[in-house]
Amino acid sequence: MINRYPLKNFPMVGVCGLDCGLCPRFHTDGKVKCPGCCGMDFYDRHPSCSLVNCAVRQKGIESCALCSDLQECPKIFQVIEASHERDTHISYKPITANIASIQKYGISGFARRQLDKQQLLLRLLDNYDDGRSKLFYCTACQLIPVAELSEAIQHAEARVSHDADIKEKSKLMRGTINRLADAVQIDLKLRNKTV
Repeated sequence: MINRYPLKNFPMVGVCGLDCGLCPRFHTDGKVKCPGCCGMDFYDRHPSCSLVNCAVRQKGIESCALCSDLQECPKIFQVIEASHERDTHISYKPITANIASIQKYGISGFARRQLDKQQLLLRLLDNYDDGRSKLFYCTACQLIPVAELSEAIQHAEARVSHDADIKEKSKLMRGTINRLADAVQIDLKLRNKTV
């Protein structure tokens, strides 16, 4: 099948700066699986994203962060304002910092940094997901600095018993991550206030 619309090279990075590759829907099988921002079949699920229409379709860029009109753009300003109040399947808290990081490192540099977080997430999902922890792990990988999270995961793995079942493993890992989040003052709960 030929895609009628342009695809992005880095669908794990949202046009708006969202961490699409750390979203639970990106790591889901079946009909609700999201291909990431402008990934294959994206337009069937998100046909009316105004940021995608502007950045990807009209300007041919991967992210609003790379747009020369960023400072005057009311569309991205609305997303940034909303990011201070609400989340969807994923936290919108990092959007402003992600935009700055994309501007600093470029889209490929930012995507490489995101791959480290995705690898940690896959490690957690493959080894410590009790069937109810995916959202928690996705949020933790998105919001907690990668070095601190990696160290906490290693610490928990050193303490896990080889004969522990998945519920015990998940409880130990979640407890370790929650203590880290408390220590660095990061709230891992999504804000589901509607706009």
